[in-house]
Amino acid sequence: MTFTITSLNTPFGLAMFATKNSPSGTLAILLDEPNPHAALYAAKTQGVSWIIEAVSMLPCDGLLQPDDILIPDQLVDLTQQRASTFFRNRGYGFVGQNPVWCPDLRSSLLSAAQSVSQRVFSRGTLAVGEATTTLEAAQSWQAHGLSQSAAPAAYLAKELELCYAVVGIVGTAASTLGNTLIAAVAQHLPSSTSCNCRQTMQSARDRGLIGDDWRTWIGE
Repeated sequence: MTFTITSLNTPFGLAMFATKNSPSGTLAILLDEPNPHAALYAAKTQGVSWIIEAVSMLPCDGLLQPDDILIPDQLVDLTQQRASTFFRNRGYGFVGQNPVWCPDLRSSLLSAAQSVSQRVFSRGTLAVGEATTTLEAAQSWQAHGLSQSAAPAAYLAKELELCYAVVGIVGTAASTLGNTLIAAVAQHLPSSTSCNCRQTMQSARDRGLIGDDWRTWIGE
């Protein structure tokens, strides 16, 4: 399956990711994304409907083995001093983080993962930290895996009303298994949406705090 590489300059830097058009919308794939502000901003400008991030993960749970796949349902953010919002200096209030990931996209990820591997864990907590974050720190939060990506991407996606979900691969996401899983995802996207991801900012609209142009939502 052929993906198109998209490269775009944004106010947050250069973004590069793979996209694939499907009958239900455009899918974008991020891989251990180091600049989520740029990537999500660029995806929004390109009219992307679905964003999946594959992250390399260290196991915190003795059950997880190399190349196991985790579709987490919870997130523990152990990062430090990362800019966690597009709404800097803006008074829009907080965007709810429950559920953490788009439920429709998460279900699609689970189906895709189960089609390519017998070692798929459908629930668990992903801890996101820095390069210096220890497994012990993640385990103290009862996390099942530790990655350096997916936060603040999970929050930023909600602020731009994007459907976003993450899959963790024990070891390296940029692997044969990761590529096979990514190719399978496009075959399992939902034909319609039941999530609320694309209305997360509706209360701010209703209060007259924001307009229809999402670019004007973003603070300096």
